[in-house]
Amino acid sequence: MNKTLKFKNGKFTIMTLGDIHEHMITEKELEVMNDETKLKLRKRADMHRLVAKGISTFNPDLIVLLGDTLCEKDESEGFKVFREQLTDVLKPILDSGIPFCYVLGNHEHDNLQEEQIVEAYKQYETMIGVNDETAPRGNFNCNILVKNSEGTEDILNLWFIDSNNLCDDRELSMYDWVHQDQIEWYEKKSKKIADEHKRVIPAILFQHIPVYEENYVMREAKFYERPFAALGHHKFSDKYYMKKPGVKGYLGEGPCSPMYNAGQFESWKKMGDVKAAFFGHDHLNDFTGIVRNIILGQNKTSGFCCYTDGCRSLVRIITVNEENPWKIETSVHHFREFGLKPTCLGPIAGRITDRQSMACHAIGKFALIACGILGIAGIISLLF
Repeated sequence: MNKTLKFKNGKFTIMTLGDIHEHMITEKELEVMNDETKLKLRKRADMHRLVAKGISTFNPDLIVLLGDTLCEKDESEGFKVFREQLTDVLKPILDSGIPFCYVLGNHEHDNLQEEQIVEAYKQYETMIGVNDETAPRGNFNCNILVKNSEGTEDILNLWFIDSNNLCDDRELSMYDWVHQDQIEWYEKKSKKIADEHKRVIPAILFQHIPVYEENYVMREAKFYERPFAALGHHKFSDKYYMKKPGVKGYLGEGPCSPMYNAGQFESWKKMGDVKAAFFGHDHLNDFTGIVRNIILGQNKTSGFCCYTDGCRSLVRIITVNEENPWKIETSVHHFREFGLKPTCLGPIAGRITDRQSMACHAIGKFALIACGILGIAGIISLLF
């Protein structure tokens, strides 16, 4: 296939998928076919329906997987089974013939060697992009230029960055970050692209773990807001957060960004090309906020195998206008909004959100505290 990307009818449309987290389904499981295996199959079928519906509705020019797609390795079967399972997981994408690309998630740095995962993706004709040989670390750092409708000029750039795995120093941060040598590689290549084109090419960046600056789209919740707020992670697991005004979408959990700011965002500002960046990693968040004129967007899970909000798994659509490639529009489209009904969720699990579940727990805790205070007050009144 021709792997050159270009605008069509004045637009370029990207569909992103976040943290599908599919489980391996081995031949042994299929032979036994117990309830657990049947549930796995229903979850995969529902994910396939969501992806297929997104493709048929929006006919994107490119599909991007934001990491943690298929993360397990069956030790008894080996890499061959992983390749077969990956093909089945990607079936709606492969059947569509639409070019697709990916970034590695933190879990894809576990178990299987990263090189094997990259090799598994290389087997597909419609997979585009290869790891840049000049990149200092990681297995999928690259950029892809998109041409105008006539195919005569590059007018959009797409960055794909490996955001690594866990931090070696857990006192500093739970998750790793894009390191200085990667940032230097990006800056050098960004400058080269600008020099070759004699202008800065607007860019969209994709990676798994979000940048530290996502914390700037939130504020700490007041005490009475906690039942309706998102709980933080790791060092901030005792804090609750609300979106700041102007931030669109759903904040279901505090962003799982690194707790150390290595300066990646500042590098984007320095080079002036990145207009928007989209991330996976946070299974519940689908918010979009603007920090210093750069769009930061989360893509919650597009599957049903990891923790999520009932049937609110989604696809994100990103649209760029050819007349002004600096103008980037984005929207999210949930499973239920497509009119789909899940086969892997019951009537309650299919409707309740994770935040509603947390609110119930929080209200329960407040009720217990209130009862305790009233009880102590009653005992004191009897004694005195």
